[in-house]
Amino acid sequence: MRRIRVLEAIAGADFSWAPGDVVEVSEEAATSWADGHRAVLVDGGQEQDGVQQPSTVHHQVPVVFGEDGAPLQVLASTVEETGPPDAAEDNGQKWVRWSVTIRLPVPAAPDDEQPPRPEDPADLENEDPDQEAEAPAPPTPFDPREHTNREVLAYLDTVGEQEALRVLDIEADQDTPRAGICKNRDQVLADARARDAATGGSQAGAEKAADYSRGGGGEPSPETRAW
Repeated sequence: MRRIRVLEAIAGADFSWAPGDVVEVSEEAATSWADGHRAVLVDGGQEQDGVQQPSTVHHQVPVVFGEDGAPLQVLASTVEETGPPDAAEDNGQKWVRWSVTIRLPVPAAPDDEQPPRPEDPADLENEDPDQEAEAPAPPTPFDPREHTNREVLAYLDTVGEQEALRVLDIEADQDTPRAGICKNRDQVLADARARDAATGGSQAGAEKAADYSRGGGGEPSPETRAW
């Protein structure tokens, strides 16, 4: 049941209310009559000079629950006055709205998906050498036994003295050394020494030899020599 204070004279088959009367009616009747013109609600309030005064209401921080039923942490909450919803009838009632800020829980990682552990520099220093990535294999040295006379002579025409000596010695140690290569030994070494002097030493010649070896030992257009 609810109590209303009558503002205008109201009479029916079995009742008669005068302005100022406070009567007790059902919830449904109170909602219908207390429209601010015919009557007003007085439940839970005080009347001063014939005007209804709202009762004092103390609001506590709301309790918010997640889908799993566990309470969520409330960081901030405020109550602000607002108008009635679109579907509600404006009958003089006071409407308020909560604004709540909560901290969402961080979902736990599955057991089979543990987060990656940050790399520790100390761990990297103590890492087992067998677990480290293998360094690329060095280029295979040029082997004259795997090339024709023309390819060997073309290669010897690009290297320094040290590499030239190595290749010529391999050729000379074969069961049947090729005369087209061995007979030009002195000239090949002289040209190799000249290249070393022009390029600043045998290191440049060795680098050129490595480049030649990485390319498969072939020259795009080998020089033709007439000895």
